[in-house]
Amino acid sequence: MNVMLVLTPEVFLAMFIAGLYGAIFGAIPGLTATLALSLFIPFALFLPPEVGVAAIISLVAMAIFAGDIGSVLVRIPGTPASAAYTEEINDVAKEKGPFFALGLSALGSALGSLVGTGLLVVGSLGMAMLARQFSSFEYFWLVLLGVTTGILASEPFVKGAIAFILGMLLATIGYDPALGYPRFTFGNPNLLGGINFIVALIGLFGLSEVFYQLLRAKTDEGTTSNLRLGLVRGGSLRTFFLEPLLLIIREKALFLRSSILGTFIGFLPGAGSDFAAWIVSNFARLTKAPKELVTLAGTSANNAAVAGAWIPALSLGIPGDTLTAIILGLFLTLGIHPGPELFSKNLSLVVEMYLIFFISSVVLMPIIGYIAAKVVGLVLKLPKGMLLSFIAAISLIGAYSINNNPFDLYLLTAFGVLGLFFKLGNFPLGQTVLGLVLGPLLEQNLMMSMIKTHWNLFSLFERPVAIFLAVANLLLVLSLGWWKMKQVLKVRSLQSRTRRR
Repeated sequence: MNVMLVLTPEVFLAMFIAGLYGAIFGAIPGLTATLALSLFIPFALFLPPEVGVAAIISLVAMAIFAGDIGSVLVRIPGTPASAAYTEEINDVAKEKGPFFALGLSALGSALGSLVGTGLLVVGSLGMAMLARQFSSFEYFWLVLLGVTTGILASEPFVKGAIAFILGMLLATIGYDPALGYPRFTFGNPNLLGGINFIVALIGLFGLSEVFYQLLRAKTDEGTTSNLRLGLVRGGSLRTFFLEPLLLIIREKALFLRSSILGTFIGFLPGAGSDFAAWIVSNFARLTKAPKELVTLAGTSANNAAVAGAWIPALSLGIPGDTLTAIILGLFLTLGIHPGPELFSKNLSLVVEMYLIFFISSVVLMPIIGYIAAKVVGLVLKLPKGMLLSFIAAISLIGAYSINNNPFDLYLLTAFGVLGLFFKLGNFPLGQTVLGLVLGPLLEQNLMMSMIKTHWNLFSLFERPVAIFLAVANLLLVLSLGWWKMKQVLKVRSLQSRTRRR
């Protein structure tokens, strides 16, 4: 591959078409970026290497970003990572218009991926060496850190904790990951593999919204008309590009912190953008950040983690997530051999690939994001009944298309009803999803650590990085507990003063 070959019209056309293809898959629940990439691999084998690699990088970047389109339009995240801040970005779209919300997502994603790319170029070897220090012990404390932030960041705290624990309990259905025993299947073979995460995601966020709107006595203009007003008062290039960019510049410390942390989590093998988005979004919630800042933190970490996942893939030959595992297989087929010597013997190849990543992020992501905002405007002109029917149809198709199993439709309905009750009771849906994500990871890493050490609990405190993460968990719990206690004391003090007056 040559740098000049990257700048040819053929490569740009391949990047644009693959980006649109990835955006469609990323925006529709159930049609994941992994599925889009898997279907594209046979075609990539017949393309020239520079065209195939460019198309793949553009496809992955657009698919991850496009998960926010469903969140903005109908509060259904297209990807698991987008679920981390779905409620916030949907509220931002209602308050400031979908153009602003999608612009914030597009620019945050583009600049976040640039930070990840920059960290890859500058310190990939050193970061890869650090990642090699992580085993099941360190991953246990890292996941526990996500659990801690998830519970403590929820508002209200008790309802958030209940929703989170329920999500973790639902994640135990199916085979035990360590011992292989079936749990809570009630003799139903469809539950042996556990509850499909995407089905639960669509039910909790998508179908529950349909049920909720149908139960309302009066037509709620918040879902549709507020977004229409946002389009009327803010559908310009200024709203999409300039206003989000000014917000990012003003909150550059939050943006850089989120992007760097997202990159760090992304290059840890197995962590991926989903985990990064949840961790960083929860940290933003802990600081009581406004909804647009939670959205900025989540979307920048989301795409920074995509770039970070390439660090172990290229430098160690270890896939950072499912997407990079597929890409590694393609690279080997194309004669590209990732590994420790890639950066020293063929650094130009790495630079050329990330030049493609740079172009897809800076050029294509904002353009496709703006096109998506225009499409959102057309969809929002539909009557509310038709829009709800469309949401229900997409939910059913998305859930069924994953496994082609009718039983998933029953699960979808059950999670839709559960989401409805949670909405009526003011329980945060995101915490249940977080429990479904982190529950299996926490159990798996704990069981792996215990089996390796014959159930020696002290082994969790024997490694330096594990000790650091354990102390971080403890300090986080103590500091947040103290902060919440101060908040309660302030409220009680104000109440006592009011009574005296």
